[in-house]
Amino acid sequence: MNTNDTKRHIEINEGYQGINLTEFPFEIDELITNDQIVDTFIRSKQFSFDSLRDCVKAEPDKVYLRQAFNIDKIKITDFKKTDKQGVSKFLFDIINEPDWGEDRNEFNKLLARYFEIHNEFGDYEFYILSKDWFDKEDERLIEPESWVYIYYFLIISVDRKSKLLTFTEWTYD
Repeated sequence: MNTNDTKRHIEINEGYQGINLTEFPFEIDELITNDQIVDTFIRSKQFSFDSLRDCVKAEPDKVYLRQAFNIDKIKITDFKKTDKQGVSKFLFDIINEPDWGEDRNEFNKLLARYFEIHNEFGDYEFYILSKDWFDKEDERLIEPESWVYIYYFLIISVDRKSKLLTFTEWTYD
């Protein structure tokens, strides 16, 4: 998979919660699977640098929270593969968890903004990875990020027809 520059980069913040969305056009051989596309992407500069928040890219030496997964230890099988409806269910399950306080309203605002974008998506394959699926000591998580973030998850979509990969990082610190 060859990726070009970013097509779109959006940062949406509500209080201490945020969505960092980056789209990458790509070129592929038709024989390459979506699993291979995502696996190649998460090991690329597009993932490790280009998809970072603007403040982190602008000041890389400053102490900011960064990605919470040790990508060298993550496998494509760690992701949950789903469709557009499965992503919606995953997000609605989070908003419906009973442990929310007043910060539920902030997540709800993020959700509304995300669904404005999500509704543009077609019948793509989506890949979800959440820090909550791992034990705190799991080698696939990076400290201090993994214990500072209240939630941290990734949603990656692959649109083969438009040759577009969309990376969405959700954080709450």
